[in-house]
Amino acid sequence: MAKDGTNRGGARPGAGRKKKPLAEKLLEGNPGKRPLKVTEFYGRGCAATLPESGELKPPDFLKIASKETAENYPTADQIYLQVSEWLKGTGCAHLVSPTLIEDFAINRRAFFECEYMSKRLGRITGGKRSPYVDMAATYAGLMRVAWDRIWNIVAQNTERNYGAGNADDAMEKLLTGGKV
Repeated sequence: MAKDGTNRGGARPGAGRKKKPLAEKLLEGNPGKRPLKVTEFYGRGCAATLPESGELKPPDFLKIASKETAENYPTADQIYLQVSEWLKGTGCAHLVSPTLIEDFAINRRAFFECEYMSKRLGRITGGKRSPYVDMAATYAGLMRVAWDRIWNIVAQNTERNYGAGNADDAMEKLLTGGKV
């Protein structure tokens, strides 16, 4: 605590050396011979995880029809299923909260809707920038935050090497329907 009574200084959140992903630790061996830590979640809200096997069913609220239908863009429930299937393939589906996937799917769909409206109405209307351009940028940022959180969970807990440079490629392949 400082002399003026304010609480400042000390360690900053996120400061220091980043943890190595589990795949890198396995490749390099375990020089300290300590047991490797795989994240496990216990306690409140842990029942809300994706099933490892069986049929995935997106929540009903993701099926809500949007005001403007963009036929060529996936719906929120389709995006949810794509990400869920990808997570099952990584073996980390039980570690990612479905709420995080829902956030990503909703923001991705909202981004698509804004892009659709921008293309339909134009990016500049009446001498001013369309509000859909700003909304698309906001949704893209929110979508990226959700994706980064999902990606960090996968990178830290899978034995397959998803290096730091592959996050954008995996997201692009996932959303364009390609194999990851």
